[in-house]
Amino acid sequence: MIRNFVVQTRSCQVSDRTAARSLRTRALWAAAVSVMLLLVTGCTDRSADSAGTPTPEPTPTVFTQDLGAHTELAEPVSVTVEAEETGADVVPQNVGLSLESTDLADPRLDPSASTFAQRLAELGSPALRFGGNRLDRNLFWTSSGEPAPRGDSVVVGPGDLERLKKLTDATGASVTLGLPLGDFDPERAADMAAHAQRILGDDLVAVAVGNEPNGYTVDGDPNRRLRDDAWDPQAYTEELEEYAAAIDEAAPGLPIAGPDAYDATWMRAFADADVPNRAAISQHWYPLYDCESHATPGRGPRAQNLVEPLVRDSAEEMIGIGSDAAREYGLPLWLEETGPTSCPGTNDTSRTQAKSLWTVDFTLQAAQLGVERLAMHSMLGPCEGGAPMSVVCAQGEDSPEIVGRGNHAALRLAAMSTEGAFVHTESSSDGLRVYAVTQDDADRLVVTLVNSADAASIDATPLELQVPDGYSAVTAAQVSAETLTDVSERRFQPETPLPDKLPHSSARTAPTGEDEEISFDLDASSATVLVFERDGAERE
Repeated sequence: MIRNFVVQTRSCQVSDRTAARSLRTRALWAAAVSVMLLLVTGCTDRSADSAGTPTPEPTPTVFTQDLGAHTELAEPVSVTVEAEETGADVVPQNVGLSLESTDLADPRLDPSASTFAQRLAELGSPALRFGGNRLDRNLFWTSSGEPAPRGDSVVVGPGDLERLKKLTDATGASVTLGLPLGDFDPERAADMAAHAQRILGDDLVAVAVGNEPNGYTVDGDPNRRLRDDAWDPQAYTEELEEYAAAIDEAAPGLPIAGPDAYDATWMRAFADADVPNRAAISQHWYPLYDCESHATPGRGPRAQNLVEPLVRDSAEEMIGIGSDAAREYGLPLWLEETGPTSCPGTNDTSRTQAKSLWTVDFTLQAAQLGVERLAMHSMLGPCEGGAPMSVVCAQGEDSPEIVGRGNHAALRLAAMSTEGAFVHTESSSDGLRVYAVTQDDADRLVVTLVNSADAASIDATPLELQVPDGYSAVTAAQVSAETLTDVSERRFQPETPLPDKLPHSSARTAPTGEDEEISFDLDASSATVLVFERDGAERE
């Protein structure tokens, strides 16, 4: 069966990309109204990098793209998806969030107190990690109600863990929980671990001792220095072993992951330590860390750098360091904290579509490289004034309305590949990344396309997609924007049935060999997921 996709477009939000785009969309929309039922649901990313929630507009009952004037086309790209598996999988925990440990005290973790549970559930059954720099500097655990020793401490107790249990029950999230190492107190940490084990049960997959111990000697604001210059991997090992013994006594059998650092030296220190019930090697990584650099390509916080091959290559190299250490000790590799940039402040890199494309690309790349758990670092702060790279944010200070940014939409796309086995793919262009998995005993084929052509100057990329024989495309989802590297709003269309035709700038639709060839024009600056089902497979 050959699907020849030809013209249908839409705009989820008011667009000033071109006048032609607006007029074309209105005309097609008017025609579509007469023949289809409209579902009144939101089609934006609901947030997000602007002050308020955009007003939802009607979403068509079929998948559509906004291709503007549909005149400026990139060079055609050919993509081939094969049936042979690579040996790597995507599990639900490859999609997840990391929060500061002090967020445990936030009442909005209660599903009845905010919409955070809804945003989390939209990611499937995600990983949920509590750690971050505030773990060792600000969190104070007590199960007896004692006062905190410092004015900047955030007190966390059993009641906060009970609230977290409500969240995991509502969302299916699995938790890794950081225990403070900044103020050396193994008995207090063990008490926290024991309460967490009792309250969270199987939802708690591991605890971690400290956060980024390789950074304890760095002076900074607000991250105060935690150890003197004698601190090194050996000193870390000695303290870790005291913590591990106390944890094993108070919470027998509770798994411990570590070291929550990027450096292989610290990974081996954790793995060589006398730690019962080791769960995993946990690694951190941010691709754009050179905060003073403006080079492109480079590692500074420039939006274009997020889609450069340099960043993908460095991701493979850094994950390789963690994978080598994990393999050496027979442990899984978890990427417990990551995000687009570690640079402070509200830099505009984090407010672009490039961030969204990097998010889905890196999430699937990491899974393909063997990472078994991944968490994007986030916060529950306000959309205006909070950390711009956060996957979610609140519509105001302490607001119960938690919304998703563009990278939340990107994670929703990545979650469509979970419970899947990667198959081999090939793209003729570095500017169009492709991932594919089979699900349900290969009855479903999920293809993810990350198109880094800049929508500021390109309307679409002509695409020829070959998939194995016997599959038919049934649904699609997409996050797109008006520009790749400038600050702009995103449009998110969740999984929606495909129409009989999609835009295509070429008349060539014939099959090649035994595979099916699907030709259509793919929106620039977009991440798109196409779902195929095997012909004759029973559909839900």
